[in-house]
Amino acid sequence: MTKRDGRRIELPHNVFQDACKIIWQSAQQKRLISYSDVEKQLKRLGHRKINRGTIGDIVGEVSVQVSQVTNPSIYPSAIVVHKGNKSIGVGFWGVDTGTNPPSEVSPNQQKDALLQYQNDVFNKPWDCNC
Repeated sequence: MTKRDGRRIELPHNVFQDACKIIWQSAQQKRLISYSDVEKQLKRLGHRKINRGTIGDIVGEVSVQVSQVTNPSIYPSAIVVHKGNKSIGVGFWGVDTGTNPPSEVSPNQQKDALLQYQNDVFNKPWDCNC
């Protein structure tokens, strides 16, 4: 389950697990993945159609869960981008869990910090056992 605009969205745990595995597979190939590709792969796995806003919530929840079980924390949503402009989701800088949360990065340091977060996702060990 995840929150959206202050209300809870109920989703089966396996949606988050599958989204995490999709992001993890992309990380193993050291490549960014788009929100729409996460959505398409979830649909291929048999999940019902999920709207774009909810995909962002799911990806954010994956980062929250993984950041709480990795030390130093890994934030998988750092490699999930918008297809057109390759930018990360607006909620990324609001993630406030883990040992080095994005919410604590000042705006003038976000560009460099994002590269480090992405490097961590690509090169440090993590998994989806949340």
